Amino acid sequence: MDQPELGKKILELRLSQGLTQGELAEKCKVSLRTVQRLESAEVTPRSQTIKLVFSSLGYNQDEQEIVSSSSSKTNDSASETWLEQFFRYVLELFNLKTNTMKKISILSVAAGLITAALVLTNTDLKAQEIKGWFLAGSHPKSYVIGLDKTVFKSDGSSAFLESKEDNIEGFGTLMQRASAEDYRGKRVKMTAYVKSKDVVKWSGMWLRIDSAERGKSLGFDNMQDRPIKGTTDWTKYEIILDVPEESVSLNYGILVAGTGKVWFDDVQFEVVDKLTTEETQKELPLQSPTNLNFAE
Repeated sequence: MDQPELGKKILELRLSQGLTQGELAEKCKVSLRTVQRLESAEVTPRSQTIKLVFSSLGYNQDEQEIVSSSSSKTNDSASETWLEQFFRYVLELFNLKTNTMKKISILSVAAGLITAALVLTNTDLKAQEIKGWFLAGSHPKSYVIGLDKTVFKSDGSSAFLESKEDNIEGFGTLMQRASAEDYRGKRVKMTAYVKSKDVVKWSGMWLRIDSAERGKSLGFDNMQDRPIKGTTDWTKYEIILDVPEESVSLNYGILVAGTGKVWFDDVQFEVVDKLTTEETQKELPLQSPTNLNFAE
């Protein structure tokens, strides 16, 4: 991984966990300047520093690169072997003393199978791309994203985020980043429908408000205090955050920590009224226990 990609990866992992540069520096026991220079690709860091930062973010660089490389080579090898065997069979077929019609019939079937295989492969690749959204998290390679046209809440399709390994220590997220321009100085409510299957640890919708200062979050909620677990039907969730005037971007999505699958649909944003002083006072704790027998 070259230096620009390294800096980009560290930034992505840090932001996905809602950490500031200062918090990451403290967690890694390095200086704030070190984190800043890493993310901006100003220096070529020592391997020990890289391992320390990635370890603090729950990301195993060596393991992920080995898995990725191994998987790619295995898939390529399997494809080549299959194709080699097929063409060898075709050549042998034409060397046989069989009638022409039988050869044509067999070739027609074979051609159909190849076309179907290519279509399925192409469809599978396209399923990993969702316009405007991307896969991130501490262990993004342990998850897969795509569109599901059989399970949805509205409009004929939903997005899904699914683990593809049996044991995952980190998390993956399907996310999007947008300008905060239309929401500055306002209170925004994000709502979406989520359906889950076999979520072992937890899942949650999340929203983070970022400022112009790199790594500084002005607001963050990932539903960790009200997690989605197990298998659940479509449920509407909401997050409400204030967007300060200095806000630059909204970052949001759905995450899965550990293993499981979630479907994400009908995401909406709306501006809601901020509480008045009188309403805020009503939310304050009572001076003393009141109406404990519910007589009033």
